[in-house]
Amino acid sequence: PRAAYVHLPFCRSRCYYCDFAISVVGRAGETRPDVDAAMRRYGAATRAEVAATARAMRANGALDASAPLETVFFGGGTPSLMPADEIKAILGSLREAFGLAADAEVSAEMDPGTFDEEKLRAFLAAGVNRVSLGVQSFDDGVLQRAGRSHDARAAEEAIDTLRRCGVPRWSADLISGLPGVDAKTWRTSLERVIEAGADHVSVYDLQVERGTAFYRWYGENAGKDKKEGLPSEDASAAMFRDASATLGAAGYEHYEVSSYAKPGARCKHNQIYWENAGWYGFGLSATSHVNGERVARPRKMNEYYAYVEALERGENVGTVSSGGDGSDALFEHIMLRLRTSDGLDLGNVSRRFGDHVVEEIREAMEPFVPEFVDYTVAADSSPAALRLTDPEGFLVSTAVLSTLISKM
Repeated sequence: PRAAYVHLPFCRSRCYYCDFAISVVGRAGETRPDVDAAMRRYGAATRAEVAATARAMRANGALDASAPLETVFFGGGTPSLMPADEIKAILGSLREAFGLAADAEVSAEMDPGTFDEEKLRAFLAAGVNRVSLGVQSFDDGVLQRAGRSHDARAAEEAIDTLRRCGVPRWSADLISGLPGVDAKTWRTSLERVIEAGADHVSVYDLQVERGTAFYRWYGENAGKDKKEGLPSEDASAAMFRDASATLGAAGYEHYEVSSYAKPGARCKHNQIYWENAGWYGFGLSATSHVNGERVARPRKMNEYYAYVEALERGENVGTVSSGGDGSDALFEHIMLRLRTSDGLDLGNVSRRFGDHVVEEIREAMEPFVPEFVDYTVAADSSPAALRLTDPEGFLVSTAVLSTLISKM
């Protein structure tokens, strides 16, 4: 693997839609030495996991010293709550264990209101060169109903701080489908990130996950807690179309179903996932993909610490799953590639899975051509790649994939 994901789970509060493995540390203005101690203990554990993983791979002859990490992604949680020296120390452990390319993309998720200019400069000095800013919306009412710990003013201040510090690349996250979002508030958020000069915009449609506050209020079994206010499916689809049109007109490339980038500003780390390549995962709940095996770390803190201790003893730990049989691998490949504007390379499919698979794919796709599916043609007039159209093809991607699975 030439990529590493590091999960930093600390958050001020849990957003109403969040089902991630996090550790709530309280809101701004609270001085808690125990929180700082907890973060430093966690940082030490992730560094120990990195070192133990490298030792095990080195012992098995599986570590290629000539292939340093090309991307590192600090996700969460809210990584910007971590002390900057812990970020620097974790990056140092990754560099020592696996190597780190001189031009590596090092991303950190940050939330408005969790950093100031001094802290951001410390993150940049530590090695971070790309920021993913969790804006979600520029409407105070929407942010409040989503349980966010910041308001629109904090988002504007965070953007100003990014500019003053000269962050090389930054991305803004927006969520459509939140309660209170309508066509007007959605367009305002899109136009604001364009005006702010974001290099990259991630546009997510709200998913109501089990175990969240939103599931209690808006889920299929909400019962007496049922609330109104989520946009309809048609309204959410209209927001997706609006994002595609508005960002596209502003020069952003819609290169993945949820991702838009200015020329040359694609997120290199996330492309690793969509290519189904390998990556290391470190920290609470993180999943790695190494040598065809996925290993999931525990979602509870004490269990994660026990996991790291066992790893240091040389024990094989973690929940392991393989890529499955040939059909599983094929469907995973198709699913991931159809998320992207680059689409599915049919020549690659032919080499990996056989010519007959390409014919089966073409037959299954026929009902969706040309409105939802587009083919590029090679010099010999044979289909070279298949991609879903933007935005209509992306909107019906689930139906396309279901058809593929049922007919192959």
